Amino acid sequence: MSLPIPVFLNEPDKVVFWTWNELTWFLGILMFMWLMASFLLGLVLSITVVKVLRMLQKSALGDLTRIGPYWFLPSAKSFKTLPPSDIREFLG
Repeated sequence: MSLPIPVFLNEPDKVVFWTWNELTWFLGILMFMWLMASFLLGLVLSITVVKVLRMLQKSALGDLTRIGPYWFLPSAKSFKTLPPSDIREFLG
């Protein structure tokens, strides 16, 4: 009788120890640095980037890799000014 392994619904898919996002960053930086400079430099840099990526994703403020672009990158929908909070009329 085999018991199912409990998995949370919001847990990302993993490849051995890494998520697909971390694996993509690791292999991309490793291959780029291997072609441009050296394998050892690419290995060190890609491991560092994955550690920083994990640190940003498990921050006390939440996943900063998703929250950061929302707050700091410009969006196409920007208001010229916001009305004062006591005015409740919206003109369309």
